[in-house]
Amino acid sequence: MILDPTEQGELDKIKHMLNAGEEVVVIAKQSRFKPGGSITTPSTIFVTNKRLLIRNPTALGLRENVDDITYDKISSVKLEKGMFSSCISLTAPGLSDMSRGFGVIRWGHGGRGEIDAIPKDKAEQIVNAIKKGVELLKKESQQPTVTQNFSLADELSKLAKLKEQGAITEEEFSQMKKDLLAKK
Repeated sequence: MILDPTEQGELDKIKHMLNAGEEVVVIAKQSRFKPGGSITTPSTIFVTNKRLLIRNPTALGLRENVDDITYDKISSVKLEKGMFSSCISLTAPGLSDMSRGFGVIRWGHGGRGEIDAIPKDKAEQIVNAIKKGVELLKKESQQPTVTQNFSLADELSKLAKLKEQGAITEEEFSQMKKDLLAKK
């Protein structure tokens, strides 16, 4: 992702919050002047490959709140394009008490929230990235996990056969047997 200097400055403010393997894919700053924006301390939305982070500076930038919404919590996302800017509507049940007071997301009933005053092009990118993240998470959770259960007796039997065939030495057999017994 190519960042302009403003976006890079914003990214630097939350870089320490990113987990290993997490990458920011979209950065958008709320408008200062469009309806729903904040003249003094606009919020910044970061969409990563794992979650949505919303940095909400308060007290003229002296304090900040960061809302963290993982994709497994988001059940729907919708883009509402206005004349001057866009609004993103999220449904994330159970998160309605997240934004206290002056939070960037205005939460309603049923876990529905809105993020206002997002530039139209960035809002579209955010919605697409969130949808992609939610879809990828669903696909990963639907994939069957393969687990193989072997009994301790089976494993010891295999080791004994390897020793009989001369594939491993007595010392290797003893060590492997000891390791197996320690695991169980």
